Amino acid sequence: MQLPPQIIPIQHAGHAALRLATRHGSAIVALQGAHLLSWVPAGQHDVFWLSPQSPPAPAAIRGGVPVCWPWFAKQDRPESAAQHGPVRNLRWQVNAVHASSDDEVSLTLAPCPDAAQAGDLATLAPGLAVSLRITLGRTLAQRLTTRNLGDAPFALTQALHSYFAVSDAAHVRIDGLEGLAYQDKLRGMAPGVQHTPFALAEACDRIYHHPAAQSAQVPGHRYTLVDAAWQRQVVVETHGSQSVVVWNPGREGARRMADVPDEGWRDYFCIEAANAGPDVVALAPGAEHALAQELSII
Repeated sequence: MQLPPQIIPIQHAGHAALRLATRHGSAIVALQGAHLLSWVPAGQHDVFWLSPQSPPAPAAIRGGVPVCWPWFAKQDRPESAAQHGPVRNLRWQVNAVHASSDDEVSLTLAPCPDAAQAGDLATLAPGLAVSLRITLGRTLAQRLTTRNLGDAPFALTQALHSYFAVSDAAHVRIDGLEGLAYQDKLRGMAPGVQHTPFALAEACDRIYHHPAAQSAQVPGHRYTLVDAAWQRQVVVETHGSQSVVVWNPGREGARRMADVPDEGWRDYFCIEAANAGPDVVALAPGAEHALAQELSII
């Protein structure tokens, strides 16, 4: 496909990638997994953390924004299932681009349709088609769309697993979780309620969920990662989602992870737009669902 001058092929962190650029900043997306590796707004440093110990392709990339699809973690899947689904290890291709000016550029990617990949997806996600649109302008937006082209319903869980770079994970807070119930994965899915803005006391792996929508129109939600040391706030606005995952492995967890430096846990915090926990999408034949996030910097 002919690419506009705002999108150029590059190599980044050992991965074949595309660099998007506008007057508002730049972003880099790897063709493996349609994995967003970097977003640098004009005048800022990178919004995302990428592990210096991330293994080479085709292993899953640690950092950036992995696409977890068509299941999150191993929810409702056997222990042998791939963590966070298969597509983050697959090759994707560009199906569409749009660049009308130096203000905004977007591209849409989908898994490559070669026989081996198509066979894997047909077995693991029967009847489903997935695409991801990434738009870079004043903000950065991702829209993960799933269509059920089959004749059977599918229970869909998924996430945009964002690793946000921070000055020190032990000294940031997350606004927008107050009043939400959560399941604590580190405590056997024990329930709890967040009463104050979130601050990390130790390792955290929680699925927060909003009350069920009272109408067919599901509202959007807003979370803010406040980093006083860097004088920066990252605003995460989600749509198509009633849940959000908050994760940091803490010191001991990081030491057990081969692709994270021992003190690397301090360098990032994950706030993940998700359909997870009780927020399972019952995708009927002929239906589609979009999980989206829009990120901005204050």
